[in-house]
Amino acid sequence: MTEAKTDLSKLDGTERTQEYVDRLNGILAQMAQAPAEQRNPILEALIGLFRDWNMDKIKTRREGRPIAVTWYGNAPEILNGMGILNYNPVVDLMMHLGFTNYADAYKCDSFPLDGNVCSLIRYAIYAVQNRLLVKPNVIIAMGEPCDGELMVHQAMKESDFFGDVPIYQIDPSYGHDKKDFEYVGRQLKEMAHWLEKVTGAKYDFKRVAAVVDETNEQYRIWKEINECMKASPAPLPGFTVPEVMWPLTQHLPAGNPRCTAVARMLLGAAQENVKKHVGPIMKNEIRIVWPDLDPLWNGALTEWLAKKWNATVVMTDQQYSKPYEVIDTSNEDAMFYGLARRAVFEVPMIRQGRGFVDVLIDDLTDMINEYHPDVVIAPGHMGHKDKAGNTQFLKKVCRDMGVPLLNLTTSLFDERYTPLEKVENDISNFLSVNGFKPNPD
Repeated sequence: MTEAKTDLSKLDGTERTQEYVDRLNGILAQMAQAPAEQRNPILEALIGLFRDWNMDKIKTRREGRPIAVTWYGNAPEILNGMGILNYNPVVDLMMHLGFTNYADAYKCDSFPLDGNVCSLIRYAIYAVQNRLLVKPNVIIAMGEPCDGELMVHQAMKESDFFGDVPIYQIDPSYGHDKKDFEYVGRQLKEMAHWLEKVTGAKYDFKRVAAVVDETNEQYRIWKEINECMKASPAPLPGFTVPEVMWPLTQHLPAGNPRCTAVARMLLGAAQENVKKHVGPIMKNEIRIVWPDLDPLWNGALTEWLAKKWNATVVMTDQQYSKPYEVIDTSNEDAMFYGLARRAVFEVPMIRQGRGFVDVLIDDLTDMINEYHPDVVIAPGHMGHKDKAGNTQFLKKVCRDMGVPLLNLTTSLFDERYTPLEKVENDISNFLSVNGFKPNPD
């Protein structure tokens, strides 16, 4: 018997969103049944935020209030300050891959895109074509960090689902001088007035500034957490900091005080462990810098690194909070300037993939100086020409600083592209060649 096909024309995207809500409710219920000493209040709070955010998507859609599809780095403070619910079109799909044995990824395999196209791009187009997203009123496009992003927005315009949705695209500057941020800042101000015209939402400087003030506090806390990660042993497991702080600042409602509270919880845990001189790995710690975004498969990798090698990732591009500067909210022009700088010069991958290679060189140099890694492991995300082009620069930095470098080729968003078993084998060979000893089996 063949599976009955869904009539996609009947869907408005709330159907899949409700599936996410139900799944998260189930996970939270399971967590609540665990003994108190085994519960993770930070993870429970984070999942609760995602659950409530998805519930709000459904409610907002059904009440006819404005919704925007956007991307990380697209100044979400403006949208939230205007009361426009906004979401990234791939976050839920990627978040739930691990809970569903990669069901959507397998369906994407038959999608008519070249197999070497970034899996993030594939997921976005697949989600739109199959109406897995709550339909928005506007789309805030992304002009960076890769040319594949342009493909996403072309596919959106050609789809039956998103084809009639107005799009505003920010043109990112190439440089990172004052005039560059002023150029992008003028666009963000223009975007706010465009949103007023298209959605009916009202822009108010004080409301947006209040959101920015809250996100300023979140980034301040993030910097404190990263200061803790300089300690040895590292006080938190590898990839934990960006796995918490990234959604709090980029994918959940910007400036939400509940997000700030979760960030403070993570800071408290890190500070307590530093004070006690404890961490997940207590001896023979091998410290790793990972100059890229975190992979979706970081959980399994972290567990294996610790068990097999007493190794942990102490810093990644996605975790690196040093570039974030406090945004001045004393006046409107200063605020838009700060938001522009954050959008095109602070958010990872956009920061390293747009403009001059000196940014990548400087960031890796600072990470090595500040976090004292024993090795650097670059995942080499497929589908990004800049990642392929950066290899020689990574090699030179690491060679000059005397830190061994391993370059891989993986998909950060689809663990099947380079199976974890191969990644583990490559890392084991690399660590062995550089004199490190694995734990006995």
